[in-house]
Amino acid sequence: MKRTWLILVPLGVLLLAGLPLAQKKTIPTRVGFVDAETVIRAHPRYSEVEELQKQADAELKPLLEKLRPLEEKLAAGTATAKDREDYQVLTEAVKKHREKWAPRIQEKLDPLIKEADRVVAQVAREQGFAVIMNRRVAAASNLVVYADPNTDITQAVVEALKKLKK
Repeated sequence: MKRTWLILVPLGVLLLAGLPLAQKKTIPTRVGFVDAETVIRAHPRYSEVEELQKQADAELKPLLEKLRPLEEKLAAGTATAKDREDYQVLTEAVKKHREKWAPRIQEKLDPLIKEADRVVAQVAREQGFAVIMNRRVAAASNLVVYADPNTDITQAVVEALKKLKK
């Protein structure tokens, strides 16, 4: 029994002595911000998304041009039954158009978002941030009232993205 105490007591002292050393590990606690939209638009392959969006917009434009006068008539209360029917048909066509193009655009956008998120995390770690928030979301939700401009890593992320290959 004495033998067990002779081993356990020094072992316990060593463990307790090592506890403060283990707690001295610095854990980042800084909170930073990034303008996610700016970061995505700065991605080297974002032009592919813009091109697809232009195609979608070009296809949508004639539908919207036909829809505007009908909306005006409906708002003014001068729309005929035919106008209301045409309005329904056109709004359905616009909806189908958006349903057609949204997945295509998102398919191009998703890999860019993943890559941008990876770069944001990398820059955040390099600069000692524990948390990065989307600046626009934080501002719009009133989650953050004030943030020091030095906590914004948007420009550093944009510079890191420029180094990526297309």
